[in-house]
Amino acid sequence: MSIELKQLNFRRFVKNGAEMYDLLESNRDRLAPWFWWAGRDVTPNKMRFYIFMTLYIADTKRKKIAHTFNPSKSYDEQFFVYNESGKIGGMVGLDNIDTKINKNAEVWGLAFKGNNETITSIKLLEDYCINKLDLKSIYGKVQSQNRASRYFWEKYGYDKKTLEQNVRISKRNPKIADIYTYTKYLVR
Repeated sequence: MSIELKQLNFRRFVKNGAEMYDLLESNRDRLAPWFWWAGRDVTPNKMRFYIFMTLYIADTKRKKIAHTFNPSKSYDEQFFVYNESGKIGGMVGLDNIDTKINKNAEVWGLAFKGNNETITSIKLLEDYCINKLDLKSIYGKVQSQNRASRYFWEKYGYDKKTLEQNVRISKRNPKIADIYTYTKYLVR
């Protein structure tokens, strides 16, 4: 079995939620500095994790519906990464998918185990962006202190385009950091 991406939806989350929470719990210290929702203040237990993920999936669905009615609205898509043994190895996603103006999206990845899963899943996501979404480029945003992610984007063909200093990490995370943006132009 090879590495696969499967779209995150309610049914798939219900089926795999316990496994996902166990992976979060065992990797929490490594993930919490970079993913605001991985900390104990947001997802301290399985119930809060389930509530968070349900709201996250619902918000993703809401954005997709808004995009259907108004294609100039951006939307998100997330995927579970299944490793070669058929278990969850991580998640990847596209945020702020713009199919009209800039024809780009913000890519992110979350690995629980090996780098091979991350590399392969990002390549699958790039193919998805080219073949299904017809995007011209994708970009990743990385906190300046996250050396492993900066190394990853640089090694796999993403050019460091900008450094934004003292910015809010995300709409939901008030933490201030320096953020690098890495861009890859997609070629058919």
